[in-house]
Amino acid sequence: MIASDMPMILALIFGGCCSNVFALEILVTDAPKSGQLITFGQFLFVAVEGLRNQITWGTYGPKLKPTVVPLSNWFFLVTVFFIVSLLNNLALGYNISMPLHIIFRSGGLIVNMILGALILKKRYSLGQITGVLFVTAGVIWATLDNANTHTENNPGSTTEFLTGIFLLSIAMILSAGMGLFQEVTYKKYGKQWREGLFYTHFLALPFFLFFYKDLSNQIVAYNKSPLMPIPALMEQVPFLGSVNEMIPAALLSMLQSIQMRKLWAFLLMNMLTQYVCIAGVNRMTSVATSLTLNLVLNLRKFTSLIFSIIYFDNHFGFGAKMGSLLVFLGTLIYTRAGLQSTPKQPQQPTTAAVASLDEKKKKL
Repeated sequence: MIASDMPMILALIFGGCCSNVFALEILVTDAPKSGQLITFGQFLFVAVEGLRNQITWGTYGPKLKPTVVPLSNWFFLVTVFFIVSLLNNLALGYNISMPLHIIFRSGGLIVNMILGALILKKRYSLGQITGVLFVTAGVIWATLDNANTHTENNPGSTTEFLTGIFLLSIAMILSAGMGLFQEVTYKKYGKQWREGLFYTHFLALPFFLFFYKDLSNQIVAYNKSPLMPIPALMEQVPFLGSVNEMIPAALLSMLQSIQMRKLWAFLLMNMLTQYVCIAGVNRMTSVATSLTLNLVLNLRKFTSLIFSIIYFDNHFGFGAKMGSLLVFLGTLIYTRAGLQSTPKQPQQPTTAAVASLDEKKKKL
């Protein structure tokens, strides 16, 4: 089951997430302050797509299925999840480069470890602690290197840069707390990832009313982006541009007549790839351990980092190189130590199996 599913899951994670980073960098380069609109697009797409799994038909028409997890849990998670997503996207508008953004978000391990020890009384091996310290040192080194570069190139941008770092720091702490709360929730109610995926996006949509004016201004900016034919847009996407050469002349001519605003096209790409990425991550939670998931996600971030540096010619000084190397090595050390210290647990019966067993006992 796991072996057969893993290639597809890895394709979803690496293909979707890396493509998502590409589309996101295009958007924040052309419209740095459009974080709210990007977040809204991502949440709306996932919520609408998730309706098909959460709707059932009743006497008076369609209605949402009863939730397995109490709605109060989802309300708490969705509030934190919304704030984290918004802060991460907003940070890109404050002179935070995409490589730094990726590296910094990889540093949540130490926050997760501290909160896990304080709140859930978890204990960690020396190898896990060593791995986390490597990751943290790498994040700090890369951040300081990036800060020096921004100070040299943009003397007046220090305040904006520090604001971006502050936003990422708050998002990292909240994300770690959310992860622990989600872990406790899934242990109690089972891995209801489809339900969680839907409600953490659907319930967040009303929050965007607080940003109505910002969203309106960002929509105006997107509407002013250049009109481009479909083939020209495809040319800007790595590997997709070569597809134009394989399209029949008649179809290519028809596509040339269809034009889209550049930013709207890449926002659509961002929404689609974000969903593919999330779907891959959530599928992996059902077939792999959290340590395996953690390793795959950090490898994905490392891949996105290299892609961003090469394709967009982002600055990558000595400190950033050493920092990313420490993050990568720290992730491997942490994961290896975790796998060695995790005892094999007997397979737990599923909720359905427990219910079936109870039913048999009643009949007896």
